[in-house]
Amino acid sequence: MPLTWERGKWLVTALVAAALGAALLAACGSSAGSSDQLRDKTDSGLLDFGEEGGSAELKEATEVVHSFFLARSREDWTATCAQLSQALLSKIERLAISSTQLKDPSCPAFLEAFLSISEQERRAGTVIDAASLRQQGAKAFLIYSGADETVYAMPLSKEGDAWRVDSLSSKRLS
Repeated sequence: MPLTWERGKWLVTALVAAALGAALLAACGSSAGSSDQLRDKTDSGLLDFGEEGGSAELKEATEVVHSFFLARSREDWTATCAQLSQALLSKIERLAISSTQLKDPSCPAFLEAFLSISEQERRAGTVIDAASLRQQGAKAFLIYSGADETVYAMPLSKEGDAWRVDSLSSKRLS
């Protein structure tokens, strides 16, 4: 078929649209977190754990971890415990029952009695520059830089549709 003006316009439009689409997809991929951006700061094997989570999962996990640290820094133990995984809550309550004299073996009572937060920890917990969510099944690690640009990993568990914190503190990676 000969190339007409109409066919040429359509072909140019299709090529421009395809190029624009490819550029947008590339931009979307780079806007999601990536553990690669931290490889110059740490050589932790957690950077290769499972697979890279998507940007929506990264955002959700970041909000959960940030809420956990804010509640912990305010010593709002009920809100702190609300962010914890069922497995961690069970461990805390078993420990409270078997190893303490607490009348109330609940998570908030246990944390109030045994967890103390320094001023440095209070400040550090308010800054989370999330870089990556590495996940495998229902387990994940939110990898982030803190206020001092140190790299940390917070273990998480997926329960239903929500991420839950699976530790009382992050692991320092750098």
